Amino acid sequence: MRKWLKISFIGLFILVVALSSILFYTSYNRYEEAKSELPVAEVREYLMLNNDNYTEYEDISPFLLEATYAVEDRRFYIREGIDFIALGRAIVKNISSMSLVEGGSTITQQLAKIVYFNYETSLERKVAELFFIYDFEDCYSKNEIIEMYVNVINYGDGNIGIYEASMNYFGKEPAELDLYEASLLAAIPNSPGNYQLSNDNPHTYKRQIKVLNDMQSLGLISRSEIDECLLRQPQLEAEE
Repeated sequence: MRKWLKISFIGLFILVVALSSILFYTSYNRYEEAKSELPVAEVREYLMLNNDNYTEYEDISPFLLEATYAVEDRRFYIREGIDFIALGRAIVKNISSMSLVEGGSTITQQLAKIVYFNYETSLERKVAELFFIYDFEDCYSKNEIIEMYVNVINYGDGNIGIYEASMNYFGKEPAELDLYEASLLAAIPNSPGNYQLSNDNPHTYKRQIKVLNDMQSLGLISRSEIDECLLRQPQLEAEE
């Protein structure tokens, strides 16, 4: 009996190694193919040339940039490469809940996904994204990476990028967004179809509260600033 258990374990181990090797190989090929079509060093220039409304870092409200990394990737400015802490936490949460409740993707990883894989969902693509993280962080500063990210992310209601979102939702330039507006916009990309403002979804405002709380936990804003924002939320949504 022990002999067969040992043989079964060895066989399972070999199978896992073989499948992992195949996944690594196919994912790396996807990465190389994508990179050959658009070198990472040319991504920012490509995005600027193909988007008349591309908005550079200094022309974006600091509130929007801070709200974005606070809720999407709180270790964005202090980590290098893959955020193993966030990835490990996501794996634990997903296993404990027996569902995909947390992705563990960094802003850099999400940027690579949008630019190179157009939101494609597959394990192969997920692994291929990881190869891009170090390339992006070698070529660009963190400020340039988050700048590119907010210019390509989906803010719902057909708004791609921070310029369209800012103008169509609030009628103002991205640089003019205040804390309330910025935190509300930063809440949307997690689930654009659900959180887009045309839905008048109470969960959008709950997500906004999370954004604000995450900003406070990083020392970016005070409790009094959060309270001022909460006063501006629609009464119905604030009560739910």
